Amino acid sequence: MNKILITGGAGFLGRHLARRYAEAGWRVTVLDDLSCPNSGFRGPELRHPSIECVHGSTLDRAAVAGLAGENPWIVHFASPVGVGETIDDPIGTARNLTGTLNLVDALTPRHVVLFGSSADVYGMHSRVHGGAPMAEDDDVLFEHADVGRWIYPKIKSVEEKVVAASPARSVTVRIFNCVGPGMDYPDARRVVPRFLRSIELGEPLRLSGSGAQTRCFSFYTDTLDGVERALAHAARGTGSAGAFNIGNDRPVSIADLAERMNRIAVEMGVIERPLPILTDAELYTQPFRDDWDRVPCLERARRVLGYRPSVELEDALRRTIAALQAPALLDA
Repeated sequence: MNKILITGGAGFLGRHLARRYAEAGWRVTVLDDLSCPNSGFRGPELRHPSIECVHGSTLDRAAVAGLAGENPWIVHFASPVGVGETIDDPIGTARNLTGTLNLVDALTPRHVVLFGSSADVYGMHSRVHGGAPMAEDDDVLFEHADVGRWIYPKIKSVEEKVVAASPARSVTVRIFNCVGPGMDYPDARRVVPRFLRSIELGEPLRLSGSGAQTRCFSFYTDTLDGVERALAHAARGTGSAGAFNIGNDRPVSIADLAERMNRIAVEMGVIERPLPILTDAELYTQPFRDDWDRVPCLERARRVLGYRPSVELEDALRRTIAALQAPALLDA
């Protein structure tokens, strides 16, 4: 029986991935320190006889070494969640690198490892490359070091490199704006969950800046498909398989996203009428430039992994908003 360790496995993607592998006949160990209020071991995804939940941290070097010794397959998702947390706690965000180094020190050539990185590593890409999609080898641009918003992607970039330099067969996936029922609940930290929480409470939907900036949103099942394909690809090779963008490549402005969620929520009877949409809202404790666009280039993932997202944004939003009418999905 294959054995896999998922760090940060009590988070949204981690617990769904754990369930997938368990149902495929794998023995799954989930490691999580439960520091994020949206993470938990009690959700239905982790209620499976082949899943073991361990309350602990990647900062515990001995614990990580022990678990890595027992599990030749590893998915490393453990990470801070949300721009606000990284701005408010730069030291804690930087400390995540220690956890990754602990894991890297425990890796051997028998290990197959996937590192969960982020589209954030591209920084303000569109200010360098115009409207071109973000390709894995592109140059990037960040604001100056006093802007705390960018410490998270800088740490992620270093983590990508140290995992790639390990003796394991490894791969990095850069995840672009995943969405799904119960994500970031009840503590909304990303844009779709924040809009969803506003709809639930009947409050205005608040935009960073004008809302003209574009993002691409992938339903979580498509994201997990990319993760599984990337891990299987790493297992077939030697050393590092490099990085792959995983997500959807159809952009939408944040203002349009808010309008769509408003409209769908009315159509589904979640709210009676569209809620106000407020621009230039102060969402974080420190301002930063948020006028750049984010669109992934999926050519490498399509060609090498056979990855093709299939869930359209409208369907993804409807299935995510439907969670407000099915509390069990939010409690997951």
